[in-house]
Amino acid sequence: MELGFHPADDTRNPRGGSPVVYWAVESVDTTRTALLDRGCTHHRGPLDIDDGRRICQLVDPFGTVFGLDGPA
Repeated sequence: MELGFHPADDTRNPRGGSPVVYWAVESVDTTRTALLDRGCTHHRGPLDIDDGRRICQLVDPFGTVFGLDGPA
């Protein structure tokens, strides 16, 4: 298991906010669609980032922001 945390960033993740936990998935797009269909809402992304990875952030029905991280 690997967990990644989005570093503090004054624009996208300001200090004093909660860290964003990323879950490793096989397909960001497929998993994102399934979670949106089950009540999560869009927060940020999907974005293609370095090293051939793709990430996005969602908000669960309880208001918690979390991320998905997978191959591009």
